[in-house]
Amino acid sequence: MKNKILLLASFCYCLFVFNAAKAQQKPNIVLILSDDAGYGDFSFQSSRLVATTNIDRIANEGVKFTNAYVTGAVCSPSRAGLLTGVYQAKFGHTINFIQGVTYNLPLDSLGLPVDQKLAGDYLKPLGYTTGIVGKWHLGLSKQFHPNNRGFDYFWGFLWGSSNYEVNKKRTIEENGKPLDASTIPYTTDAIGDKSVEFIKSNKDKPFFLYVSFNAPHTPMQAKPELLERFTKELKNRNRALNAALTFNLDENVGKIYAVLDSLHLLDNTILVFTNDNGGQVEMSFADNYPLRGMKGDVYEGGIRVPMAIRWKNRIKAGSIFETPVTTLDFLPTFLTAAGADLRNKSYNRLDGKDLMRMIKSPDPGDYNRSLFWYVNVNKGCMRKGDYKMVFLPNQQPQLYNVKTDIGETKDLFSAENKIANEMIREYSRWKELLPPLKWYPLGKSNKEE
Repeated sequence: MKNKILLLASFCYCLFVFNAAKAQQKPNIVLILSDDAGYGDFSFQSSRLVATTNIDRIANEGVKFTNAYVTGAVCSPSRAGLLTGVYQAKFGHTINFIQGVTYNLPLDSLGLPVDQKLAGDYLKPLGYTTGIVGKWHLGLSKQFHPNNRGFDYFWGFLWGSSNYEVNKKRTIEENGKPLDASTIPYTTDAIGDKSVEFIKSNKDKPFFLYVSFNAPHTPMQAKPELLERFTKELKNRNRALNAALTFNLDENVGKIYAVLDSLHLLDNTILVFTNDNGGQVEMSFADNYPLRGMKGDVYEGGIRVPMAIRWKNRIKAGSIFETPVTTLDFLPTFLTAAGADLRNKSYNRLDGKDLMRMIKSPDPGDYNRSLFWYVNVNKGCMRKGDYKMVFLPNQQPQLYNVKTDIGETKDLFSAENKIANEMIREYSRWKELLPPLKWYPLGKSNKEE
């Protein structure tokens, strides 16, 4: 009898160890987002600002996407699409909400609709601990709070912007508890530090960490020593402000890289970097070269972003992927990596595709799929293959071949009338299915977040 008990105990222990090891085969996921950065402001994209060696490392050790898009041209809608995997226009979330602006609805009712599942809601049942560090911008009241939207841990701020400096007013919390901001370092450094803490605390189980930096979003409060350095190097104070914020952002991406490496987690972590919308050229002094337009536009400068993913032994280092992709593809990719079957009806609402399948088994349908945008209250666009159609109020639609004309300089509407009419019909069918906007500002405002 004693031998049988020992044998059973030994079997149970082995089963426990096997299951634990199996669970840890699931990759950790770290999604890093910059804020309002320019298309040309990271050195894996161009050499027009500063060297961003840590962010570059993600691209150099993984894949760089040359036709990458977000779903919105401003912060909150873009994040809503990213975290739900659904076109945010499908649930009426196409407009930012900004401090100091009056809307048709009370401020505490503005946020990502509670009937929409977010990344954490999908990943937690698959065994993941979930966290967000940094900017939220998807609702201020309790029903929209990150801890009630699939995130086990939240450290950061709910609004769309925050001061960086210790001596400036900052409203920062941890899991709903307000913190004394005077004890918190420069905001970008604090986001890096808290991300490191989360990784250390959850190193023994699969985790999903959404690192939502606010750099280089306004206010342009650069560290003095970095501002002095880049003013000398660039001979332009505005660009130096952007460079200082971007360089410090890259330093903190380096912290995340270092802790993953030191804990031997790096090779089993999907590491993603992208930006939330097009560069803010006027207020944050971003550089969107060679794109037309900026944040808020439906030209490429408003929606096309830098993007790279690293996953050791799954993605070939130094890869370049030219098929158009979107942040809608992140969630299907993460779910598949976590062991989910996307054919399950619980994932039917997702609008994206598994990037790993696209990379490993490219299909002509991937390149030629239709991607849609509806921005603010009256702007939209669509991409299909090499062609992009732009819809602006009180104007004839515009058609561009963005493969040969990335700067959208030559309107082909008349020359390619058949293609134009087909895209107009398809976009119109998609737009007709959209619900009314959830909220909109009363009156005009030049405020921005």
